[in-house]
Amino acid sequence: MNLENWAESIGYYNEVAKGKVRLLCYGEAGSGKTTLASTFPRPFLLDSDKGGRTLKEKKIPFLPLKRGDRTFDIVRNVLGKLEKKEPPFDELVVETLVFDSLTSLADMLMIEAMVNPSPGTKPMNPMTQKPLWDHYALVGNRIQDLMKYAQDLQLNIVATAGVKLERDEVLGSFIGKPNIVGSYRNVVAHDFDEVLYLACEEQGQGKPPAYVAYASKFRYFEAKSRDGLKGRILDPSYIKLYGGAK
Repeated sequence: MNLENWAESIGYYNEVAKGKVRLLCYGEAGSGKTTLASTFPRPFLLDSDKGGRTLKEKKIPFLPLKRGDRTFDIVRNVLGKLEKKEPPFDELVVETLVFDSLTSLADMLMIEAMVNPSPGTKPMNPMTQKPLWDHYALVGNRIQDLMKYAQDLQLNIVATAGVKLERDEVLGSFIGKPNIVGSYRNVVAHDFDEVLYLACEEQGQGKPPAYVAYASKFRYFEAKSRDGLKGRILDPSYIKLYGGAK
């Protein structure tokens, strides 16, 4: 955009032009996070949690990420190819990019920060040594860089995470947050329009357990929605949450 054409970019926010979904869903293992992500249109999974195995019957494309890889460089390269529609994304159509999960991705980035540190810093063994403050800062900066880059793409962005209960020493109560190493878990909600807490709950009366999403605070667990989702949503899916179109 330049001084001559900025007026052409003026638009109006309304129910028709909401843009793409930016969703973070977090919860215990088995709460339906990956299943929900798989219901989005044309998903592609960056799979750091081996969640793609549960979707084998759906034949959803995914890239497995492994500890010991140059994870940050690989993910950034994927984002660049998505942006420029370079192979394989010249033929593989992607409408939704899924980070499954941020919990495992951050752990991988921590290992990478310790084993392959910045110049002038001595490598450390993540199996026997504890991370330093600089490692936590680097992981936070890198994962936030990836989220910002991803959100500049014209795609739905869905990220999953485990859950962590933390005690508020001032109030004496617990707070449920996405389980992401370091302080990024305290600000991750700022990078997403929707933050849903997911659970697998007993339904009673002989009914099988069901996946449930909470779009507002539930017990200890924080949640929010800028798209007007409210309360408890049974068997959440892209269609049920967003009506199938954004």
